[in-house]
Amino acid sequence: MAVTAWSFAYLLNSSTGLPIKWPRPAYPLRIMLGSNSGGTIDYNAAAQAAAQEWNAILGGTQFQVTIATGTATDRNRVNEMVFATSIFEDAFDTNTIAVTTTWRLGNQRTEGDILFNSNTGRNWGVYSGPTQPGLLDLRRVALHELGHALGLNHPDEAGQSFPAPLPIMNSRVTSNDTLTADDITGAQNLYGPPGIPANDNFANAIAITLTNNAATVTGYNTTATKQAGEPNHDGNIGGRSIWWRWTAPASGPVSMDTRGSYSDTTLGVYTGSSIGALTTVASNDDIDPGVVQASTLTFNAIAGTTYFFAIDGFNNNDGNGADTSGVTLNIAFTPTAAAVPVITTQPVSATVTAGGSVSFSVTATGAVSYQWFFNSNSIGGATNSILSLSNMQAANAGAYFVTVTNATGSVNSDTVTLTVNPAPAPPPPPPTSSRGGGGGAPSLWFWGALSLLGIARFLRRR
Repeated sequence: MAVTAWSFAYLLNSSTGLPIKWPRPAYPLRIMLGSNSGGTIDYNAAAQAAAQEWNAILGGTQFQVTIATGTATDRNRVNEMVFATSIFEDAFDTNTIAVTTTWRLGNQRTEGDILFNSNTGRNWGVYSGPTQPGLLDLRRVALHELGHALGLNHPDEAGQSFPAPLPIMNSRVTSNDTLTADDITGAQNLYGPPGIPANDNFANAIAITLTNNAATVTGYNTTATKQAGEPNHDGNIGGRSIWWRWTAPASGPVSMDTRGSYSDTTLGVYTGSSIGALTTVASNDDIDPGVVQASTLTFNAIAGTTYFFAIDGFNNNDGNGADTSGVTLNIAFTPTAAAVPVITTQPVSATVTAGGSVSFSVTATGAVSYQWFFNSNSIGGATNSILSLSNMQAANAGAYFVTVTNATGSVNSDTVTLTVNPAPAPPPPPPTSSRGGGGGAPSLWFWGALSLLGIARFLRRR
């Protein structure tokens, strides 16, 4: 099956509507293509290069290639790439040049063999650039089939159209021989980009700002971790969580869900100041258990309270860990009272040299008054949106934040750090002159002495 709602085409589990994807970081692949009869074309190397092109843009899984010899076996839990005259005794369709099989358990792929049609009339080569009549480029076809192994389908057959260069995952070979933005984004929705998510840890939760009392945020938990002391969201062990935070500008009900995520999620809402001291507000696993595997929940927000939202992947203890993919968090808020201030621009940490000046500023809606703090102590007279400081010394280094208040309540800004570096040492004094040494220009007294000596000699001669 293919889907168009996400703007990319995927192989889907018809029961859950979620993509079928490889569940582990390493994707073992035995390449058994060999070389052509003359030994001039190394098909194994070409296919391995295609696997490396996918590896370069993925974070959550990597093709782990082994070069081998032999034939492929169906349903042996081994991913194999070979030339074949049939699809495990089923004939290739007339126009089919390669096939990727799919075996799965739930949303998880368990095996995928890639078979290149070696029947008469299929002439395989390796080249770049425009297609050559009568010669198939194995590397670009391997790139396409490896996309199927990851879980991608044909976007053109899902009703999508694109300007040139056409996606590698389109159903027909074209002159394009490399991954396009559509191919890359589609695969990263399933496996994420390289690198650890910025909001992997609770302390790095990303702030959410609502527009018209709603927001949709996205991220990846594909390379995320679970911290020591982190709660099990909705009681599931999970293992790949990412975090957001939101401060309620007013009291009122909040509804949340993870519709649009590409894997089975769990969702939790918490209050607290550290990962080991959280109070659960609400949590959920599935909208419809085992069927609609997005999560949903509601809770009543209290004005001025900061809430932390965690999305993790469901873990069914099968040895593959928590489900991972690109995830989506949708939030809708209905305020029932006047709003506390909302900080739209936070202050930023700064570094100055001793004796220098610095300013911190904040922008907030609904603000009436401001009070700045240094190391948790209020600063006298610092009651504007901008805090200007001069003649900074080491004693002024530390943590600064501002409390913004109106008639409904107050909210604190992010805490920022001021670093004060020592002033540079004064330059050394210029060297003094002495009798010894040489070089340099003669001084004025020296020239004067020579002149007097010349006059004296002149007088003596007379």
